[in-house]
Amino acid sequence: MTARTALITGLFGQDGSLLAEHLLGLGYRVVGVIRPGSVPADDERRALAARCELVEQDIGEAGWAPELVACVEPDEVYHLAACHHSSEPGHRNDVDEHQRMIAVNVNAALVLARAVQARRRGSIVIAGSSQMYTPQVPALRVDESTPHAPRTFYGETKSLALTSLRDLREQHGVHASCAIMFNHESPRRSLSFVSRKITHAAARIAAGLDTSLELMDLASTVDFSAAADVVVALHAMATATEPADRVIASGELRRIEELCAVAFACVGLDWRDHVRSTRPAGERLAIVGDPTQSERELGWRRTRSFETWVAEMVAADQRRLSS
Repeated sequence: MTARTALITGLFGQDGSLLAEHLLGLGYRVVGVIRPGSVPADDERRALAARCELVEQDIGEAGWAPELVACVEPDEVYHLAACHHSSEPGHRNDVDEHQRMIAVNVNAALVLARAVQARRRGSIVIAGSSQMYTPQVPALRVDESTPHAPRTFYGETKSLALTSLRDLREQHGVHASCAIMFNHESPRRSLSFVSRKITHAAARIAAGLDTSLELMDLASTVDFSAAADVVVALHAMATATEPADRVIASGELRRIEELCAVAFACVGLDWRDHVRSTRPAGERLAIVGDPTQSERELGWRRTRSFETWVAEMVAADQRRLSS
């Protein structure tokens, strides 16, 4: 039996690398699109690169997708690469940055979807974002029918991509879906994310390399999941009988101070002795995902608890320090 083929943009990112490992474990052939000149960030991704077929391509350019899709002949396409102002060095918060976001987040998704449509087979899943909505007090609970209300340009591009793919799905029968993803974490998160800031600091303080951590806000609440669970949902969406947009989330809110408590407890410390906040306590705007349809229609379940994935991140940061 011929192995199924998956084409993944953003292979070296957190989601792309975890999804690729999941699919390789299922016997897939994986073709990964990476930025020209990019290199794996760690040993795990270096090992992954050796098991995948790599294609260097600036997906912000025009015209690349049809030829690549025709050549690779993927059964499943996952557009996980994204341009965000905090993750794209060299692009300022101005017109150039916005044009880059449109090219990568919207145009690339559309040309990939149209390439799938032209083949008349296969599926595509793109990464949506909770930034397509605006947090509220009390917390806004988001399901698949919640109207979009982005408050960032990044959120606007994700909203436009989802809407455009939905039109292709409804008008032309393309197996195109958008995963509306909330915060999802793993040891592969960059240090720009609060989860890694906390687990990294816990490991460093336990090792005697630092003494304190200052965060902007301990009282804010976040819908957290494990990234390793989220990529399983992406695969379930790609292989579902009927395409549909789905909320991939935990359905519960966790305070940042809870993450601190668990992370520091993993190294035998009391977080209150080391973590300081620059913002006073009080009620915060919040947003939480409703994963009911993903659980019912995809059979998706989270397998890692909040405490489990935080502990995994702390342990990984301790290993990095020791090596």
